[in-house]
Amino acid sequence: MTMFFHCKKAELTHPDTGTVHRAAVSADSEGDLLVTLPQDTEFPVYTPVEALLFDPLLGVVRCRCSLALPDCRGGLCSYRCQVLERLSQEQRREDIKVSLSAKVTVTLEGAARRAEAVLYNISAGGVYLVTELKAQPGDRLTFPFPQADGPIPLTARVLRAEDRTDRRGHPVRGYGCRFEDLLPQHESRLRRYVFQEEKRLHQREP
Repeated sequence: MTMFFHCKKAELTHPDTGTVHRAAVSADSEGDLLVTLPQDTEFPVYTPVEALLFDPLLGVVRCRCSLALPDCRGGLCSYRCQVLERLSQEQRREDIKVSLSAKVTVTLEGAARRAEAVLYNISAGGVYLVTELKAQPGDRLTFPFPQADGPIPLTARVLRAEDRTDRRGHPVRGYGCRFEDLLPQHESRLRRYVFQEEKRLHQREP
């Protein structure tokens, strides 16, 4: 039985073109791993293919796998996937937060109101930020998270709000938020940032 029993999505890199394709993941009746792609997305069989598996328990696992002849129906093709080698793994640790002090511009979804904000901490699952923008629990805030390889577009639903003051004594609002609608490639980049930042901070400890 596959160890990725709970995995539901993956990204496969085509060995010939280098194009990344999103795939649905499931397990068949025998417990083998299946990846399902549109029928017009043809992958070579019995050839090493690099894949990112997004598993809710194991995290983001980069591996090399081999695909068997597909079963195609209804415009989709399901390939039995054999994992040949696990190349790396980033633990899914949504409860681990890393502190930071990053300035971003947040937009209140549906209201077209924008304001500057400071991110106090971030995890793979959410963020705590402080801003003058007025929002309520249930509202959604969007902002780009700056990264060296380009910003990550994030949408965060407000779970809690509290009154605060900034360093100059001005009234602001603090928001604890949960990320929503995160695309797999953006989720992977955010997890990579949290993992690398936590590792860097840990190495600095005496």
